[in-house]
Amino acid sequence: MTSRASGPDCVSRRRVLLLAAALGVAACGKGDDVRTDPGNLHDAGGVADVSGVPVHYLRRGSGSPVILVHGASSNLRDWTMGAFDALAERHDVIAFDRAGLGRSGWPGPAGARLTEQARLMQAASRQLGVSQAIVVGHSYGGSVALKWALEAPATVSGLLLIAAPSQVWPGGLGLSTDLLANPLTGPALARAIPALLPRSVAERAAARVFAPQAAPPGYLEHLGVDLVLRPTTLRANALQLAALKDQIRVMLAGYPEIAMPVELIHGMADETVPLAIHSEPLTLQIPHARLTRLAGVGHMPHHVALPEVLAAVARLATVAERQAGAAPPGSKRLA
Repeated sequence: MTSRASGPDCVSRRRVLLLAAALGVAACGKGDDVRTDPGNLHDAGGVADVSGVPVHYLRRGSGSPVILVHGASSNLRDWTMGAFDALAERHDVIAFDRAGLGRSGWPGPAGARLTEQARLMQAASRQLGVSQAIVVGHSYGGSVALKWALEAPATVSGLLLIAAPSQVWPGGLGLSTDLLANPLTGPALARAIPALLPRSVAERAAARVFAPQAAPPGYLEHLGVDLVLRPTTLRANALQLAALKDQIRVMLAGYPEIAMPVELIHGMADETVPLAIHSEPLTLQIPHARLTRLAGVGHMPHHVALPEVLAAVARLATVAERQAGAAPPGSKRLA
């Protein structure tokens, strides 16, 4: 990931607030003002109770299981603008809201840990009768998917990482993340942001994330600012981002042990999570990983290069089916 630090300590209070508000959209390009309708597509689905923590999900389709993990400042709605339905034509697809985001609950300080986020989704998957799946993660969600594969490899039949942070990057994540994650400034700033975010800031932030492509028409409305810019969500998101680099540093040593099929998709024009810093080094650490470089594509391949995403999932599914067919009679998949 790259630093979005914005300048010296003399940055004005107004600018800091606007930068923090922009982060709430820009980390993965989210949010505008729509009212939540419990009966609409986004909020249908179900909630799994994992040790008292609600884990919201949307499920559709049939076939081999595929689990979708969204990025920072986002929710499962990010998948439901094309990718979810396309995958559901061939697979049993489950999209989760990560801990503290969307409609999933916050498990306390542990929610900032990749391990806890993966554990919640894994436990929810078991409740839904899925013991093993292809796990697809975008951006920060890819870091969660990597941790899931390291911690519970028997539950992951294939791994697809889309524009995912996997390495220790230079710099930080900017003043706005630091302020929102800080126990003194974070709560007040998170409460102030929803009232201070002009639509123009949200539009510019989404444009930066999708660049050099354009965001799909209606993208901001589809995500919903009511979910993305809730104070509790802004705090949870900042705590997760602030803790990410140190967790990745610990994960590095385990990458060579990843044995399941791995696909990487990364835009060559991605300035949010640069290809050269993340996915290219990962191919050296996981030699069997297949990297698809997308010329001229930014940070949102699952929106702007959907055929490549579908093809990668199909390859993983083919390998998983072949390996399952080669399993000894009477063997069982581990949960």
